[in-house]
Amino acid sequence: MTFPRKSFLRNDTGVAAIEMAFIMPFMLLLYFGLVDITVLISLNRKITAAASTTADLVTQQRNSVLKSYIADTFNATALIMVPTAASEVRVEVFGYRTVSGTITNIWSTNNGLGPSCGNAPSTSTMSTLMTAGNDVIVARTCMNFTPAVATFLGTNIVGATTFLLNQSISIRPRTTLQLNCYQTTVAAGTLCS
Repeated sequence: MTFPRKSFLRNDTGVAAIEMAFIMPFMLLLYFGLVDITVLISLNRKITAAASTTADLVTQQRNSVLKSYIADTFNATALIMVPTAASEVRVEVFGYRTVSGTITNIWSTNNGLGPSCGNAPSTSTMSTLMTAGNDVIVARTCMNFTPAVATFLGTNIVGATTFLLNQSISIRPRTTLQLNCYQTTVAAGTLCS
């Protein structure tokens, strides 16, 4: 059986399938990329809100704060991050003070989840926030974000499979110049660590 050439060249059956085969990978990449960007923006805003809320709540305390109170602020962070699991979010709080002309980390505490958000916050820009005898409280929130595109296509498209979202907020105590964090009671004198 022979086919005439002209009818073969005019035959358009299957063209839609071929067009879809060319376009579908690009459309899937675009769709998952847009979903990832939307989730990334949402998580970044939540991370910022969580760090800001933690810093705000801690700096409202008078003279000293107990570690148990800071643990309660971590619960507020968990509520901000919903529907992200609280176990995926790391929260750290640092107290800095000028000691003999040097900015020193006096105390720190964290929610005990996951690895650290990185090295201790840099003190290079804190001098503009600090005055004589005035502390600076730094709240830092971080989490790992895994985009669907990286999971779906590997590291060739986005360069990595996981990214660290990290936000630090620095605030001076509101009701006092210096704010210490204690493990259990102020009388015991054991600073948070």
